[in-house]
Amino acid sequence: MDETRTDAASADLTDALKQKAHELGADDVAVAPVARWDDPPAFDSQAVPVYPHSGHHPTELMPSAQSVVMVAIRLLDGVLDNTTTPIKNTGVQGNFGYVFPNRRLNEITFGLALWLEQCGHRSVPMGYNIGSRYDHRADADASIIAPAYSMFSMKRAAVLAGLGRKAKNGLVSNQHFGTRIRLGGLLTAAPLTGNALLEGDPCPPSCRICMDVCPTEAISQTGRVSHLRCYADAGRRGMDFETLRASFKQRYPCDRGNEDYTMNDYLAIEGNDNRICKIACVAFCPLGERPMPDVMRRVADFASVCPPVELQGFPSAHDFEVTEAEEGA
Repeated sequence: MDETRTDAASADLTDALKQKAHELGADDVAVAPVARWDDPPAFDSQAVPVYPHSGHHPTELMPSAQSVVMVAIRLLDGVLDNTTTPIKNTGVQGNFGYVFPNRRLNEITFGLALWLEQCGHRSVPMGYNIGSRYDHRADADASIIAPAYSMFSMKRAAVLAGLGRKAKNGLVSNQHFGTRIRLGGLLTAAPLTGNALLEGDPCPPSCRICMDVCPTEAISQTGRVSHLRCYADAGRRGMDFETLRASFKQRYPCDRGNEDYTMNDYLAIEGNDNRICKIACVAFCPLGERPMPDVMRRVADFASVCPPVELQGFPSAHDFEVTEAEEGA
């Protein structure tokens, strides 16, 4: 395949790709050259905060990759309206805020990869996720509060593609839709033109809504997310730390080569009143161009709808009580 392109040809191909992505159902799309994964980065990482590296470099997954294409689809306003009510069921959010959007992302990224290959450029869809692993070092190091990592970090790729910025709740904030998005991606040998990186923090300095509404206090004042506290929400609020960790390791295969098979647990996404948090850190996030004032007004009373949860036996590294140092951060 002749993949040589002039700058003008690269820009034209990139524009055509983005048009195709929108035709397939993407609400936003952005491109990153693979060189942005280089270490040290060629950009100012202080101006563009990026998620830590996890999983694989694009060229480890596809050696011929030159570009990473990231797409986003927005979550429906009505789904977030529903999920913040006192109704004891999260089936709507589980199905139409997670399962169905993920399937759409698989379809969109496959469709884009197919289109690119028809144009002569080898491509591989990543869909919404190609799997995660449990960092075995967390068993001996309690300071590792986020032991699960994706085999390819969609959040890191989204920031490197200029699709969004890292928000306090640990999610990617898109300029149009805030954190109310699901992400998907693909790798391609096409030499596409990258989007500009987005600088700065998208969150207002004093905003801490996501931290206040999280019933398991999984989000710290400095924007760190405890995976086990978040995992405790999904129908596991009566478990102690060690039981939770054992269950978590059943969900996410260990990164040791001889421990990479477990039964899959769908985190109660089918509903049945398992996710008590109702994804409040997303539903109440004020970022983006489509604010929902009626939903935001529920923040003040959300603790009565979704009371804080007492978790047992967590190490101090997982304790996110506000400290004076964090308040001043």
